[in-house]
Amino acid sequence: MFIQRPLCAAAALCLLPQLAFAGDLSVTAGVAATAAYDTSDGLNHSENILEGYIEAEMNGIYGGVWIGSLEDDPADDAEIEVYLGYGGDISDRLGYDISLTGYYLNDSGYQNYDITTALSYAFNDSVTGSLELAYDPDNEDLDRSIELEIALTDRVWLRGLVGESDADANTYAELSVGYALTDAAALELLYEDADDSAGTLSFIVSYDFNLFGG
Repeated sequence: MFIQRPLCAAAALCLLPQLAFAGDLSVTAGVAATAAYDTSDGLNHSENILEGYIEAEMNGIYGGVWIGSLEDDPADDAEIEVYLGYGGDISDRLGYDISLTGYYLNDSGYQNYDITTALSYAFNDSVTGSLELAYDPDNEDLDRSIELEIALTDRVWLRGLVGESDADANTYAELSVGYALTDAAALELLYEDADDSAGTLSFIVSYDFNLFGG
């Protein structure tokens, strides 16, 4: 059973400021608001989501906490993710990342955790692809996904993702276009679909900012 490891990740995040002398520490945070619409029968508003995160990174090691609201859930008001990871570059084009993430609900408590490994490859200055594998040891499920992101201009990007999950024998996909209003604020239009659910169109406004270092 996985309970202590995400708590260790949170503890490590709290200790990072004390270790600033050992390397270049940066702390970032962000908030986002999403309006989601069900596309199965026209365009019907389904939910609003508020989310936020804080993350610290030093010499490739990072840890953070993400919180997102849940609308119309009978038992819980928010979902929480606590994560710890390490990433770096193998070459000037190839990068890697490995992370451990614990998932919680604010009233129901611990749900599960996963171990994620990812490889990314920059085809050129504008196009980046990635392969990600996420394993859930509690349920022995594997999630596989590939993603392609294209920078159309210095402010506009296009992103596509296709994945498959063992959890419900489900194939899913995402397609989004984003626009950077400033270095910190962005707008995004996201379409998501899956074998076991109707398509969802989401309008997202986000703001990311630096708290320390960087």
